[in-house]
Amino acid sequence: MRYLSDVNLRAVLNVLIDRSGGTVEISNEELYDAMLPDHSHGERVLIEETETGLRLSIVARR
Repeated sequence: MRYLSDVNLRAVLNVLIDRSGGTVEISNEELYDAMLPDHSHGERVLIEETETGLRLSIVARR
């Protein structure tokens, strides 16, 4: 699996936010760094299907 649809991404975010206690705070700087990876230390997300669901990992760009 190379990407998540918007619906699947929202579902994953709901699960992750719930696991973290219901709130995740992200600074504008962190958000912009993630949106503009060439501007800083950009990372990408690796999405793998498992037998029971999905595995999401951050892979640093080289």
